[in-house]
Amino acid sequence: MLIKAERTLYENPKMWGKTRSETVLERARLTAKAVPSDVHTILEVGSGDGLVIKSLRKAGHDPVALDISQSALQYIQGSKLIQATASQLPFPSNSFDLVLACELLEHLPISLYLDVLDEIERVAKRNIIITVPYQEKLEWNYARCPACGCIFNGSYHVRSFGERDMKFLFKKIECINLKGIVKLPHPDRTISLELFIRHRLAREYLYSGPSITCPVCLSTVDKRPKRNRIGWIASVVRYFYRMIYRKKTLLWYLAVYGKQ
Repeated sequence: MLIKAERTLYENPKMWGKTRSETVLERARLTAKAVPSDVHTILEVGSGDGLVIKSLRKAGHDPVALDISQSALQYIQGSKLIQATASQLPFPSNSFDLVLACELLEHLPISLYLDVLDEIERVAKRNIIITVPYQEKLEWNYARCPACGCIFNGSYHVRSFGERDMKFLFKKIECINLKGIVKLPHPDRTISLELFIRHRLAREYLYSGPSITCPVCLSTVDKRPKRNRIGWIASVVRYFYRMIYRKKTLLWYLAVYGKQ
């Protein structure tokens, strides 16, 4: 059963049904494309409002969508819907040829993380597909609650993943394909100097939006703070960094796992 804070966060209707950028849609298409051709039964754990489910259906699959949020599931049409927690999947072992967890693991607190991995591995008969942000620096998306002062990741990400993390994610299932997907020449990436100036000196945390809710007091962080002079210095640092650093940056890991 959801505690009050979790229910407010994940049942918030403003979190779901948004128009997606072409970058995010491309991630969903590449995820669907990675599904082995001989897979028949598919479960997506943490399906959200159906971004990946739609791509799977377009590719000819008939996936089952599972999420903790009823507000999210109501946007999915044409698939079997199950409201449940990822740490206690309501299926027997080896129930699905393939289990997907896309943009889920980075959200999980330590109290649930290992249980969710065990459950995904348990119900997967053959394959697992995982996507997570590529070597994410959590400070990129820090927000500060105007009511209680809590500083938190505005996307509710609590962990970052590197290549070794992805290769050895599961106990008894092997990583058979790992790659970075979707590149942007100027994604919302920055350097440590800018973050130091912005966060430590200017006390400025820019992540905000109508769906950003403080996990402590449940206040909405819908307005950016007023920028002070030190904050403008941080912006100048970012501007020159982006002028110099033009190499494209990967945004996500896509990993495929297979049981022997």
